[in-house]
Amino acid sequence: MVAIDTHKTHNISWVDLAAKDVDESIKWYSGLFGWDTFNDGETDYHIFMMGESPVGGVMQMRPGMEDMPQVWSTYVTVEDADATVAEVKEAGGAVFQEPFEIPGGGRIAVIADPSGAALCLFEGNEENGLKLMDENGAPCWFDCATRDTEAVGAFYGEVFGWTSEFMEEMNYTVFSNEGEWVCGMFALPDEVPAEVPSHWVVDFVVPDADAAAEYATSHGGTVTMPPMDTPFGRACGLMDPWGGVLTVIDRSTATQ
Repeated sequence: MVAIDTHKTHNISWVDLAAKDVDESIKWYSGLFGWDTFNDGETDYHIFMMGESPVGGVMQMRPGMEDMPQVWSTYVTVEDADATVAEVKEAGGAVFQEPFEIPGGGRIAVIADPSGAALCLFEGNEENGLKLMDENGAPCWFDCATRDTEAVGAFYGEVFGWTSEFMEEMNYTVFSNEGEWVCGMFALPDEVPAEVPSHWVVDFVVPDADAAAEYATSHGGTVTMPPMDTPFGRACGLMDPWGGVLTVIDRSTATQ
């Protein structure tokens, strides 16, 4: 278990779900992970809670996005959102949404790397964000699934200063921030349909990956990758009933 007090600049600090149906999504994910939710009564943004710890959020998808699947977003803490957006443009990325103020303080921007994978920037209080990681019901890892690993690796190195380590035996890249692992990257397999864009995936810890797969399929979801043993634990890819993709992993069997 990793309890978190503050988030270092250029670390991943938050995840949230843009949902087609907030109430039904809360029910589905609460059943999967055992989450409670918190809402301050002033906005329509809900916080997923694991015990007393915030582990993510959920909000209604914006108008005009009805034809899209719902999606989990990943946030990186930055010191200056405007300066980072300028660096994104210079490094060959795109800006989907310029920095804007959010309730409670802070600013958010939405960018994309050169392969089109969207990522959010967060500028604000370093104490805001995930308070728990690598524990049942909490995120433990983040991956960029991309069609251009070379360009994407160079992009994140330029914008965030991440260094990369290629694990040849796994055909997988790990990104580090000041010597600490923060996330990874892998190439989308050739058999993935061309209409599936590059994207970020959040991994959540579960006590039993096989049980999570059974829950998903019995509650309207889909197993996109059957449970399999990896050096990091027994992992399984899931899709919720509204198209949101995620990975669950039982870390009790991890060797790394």
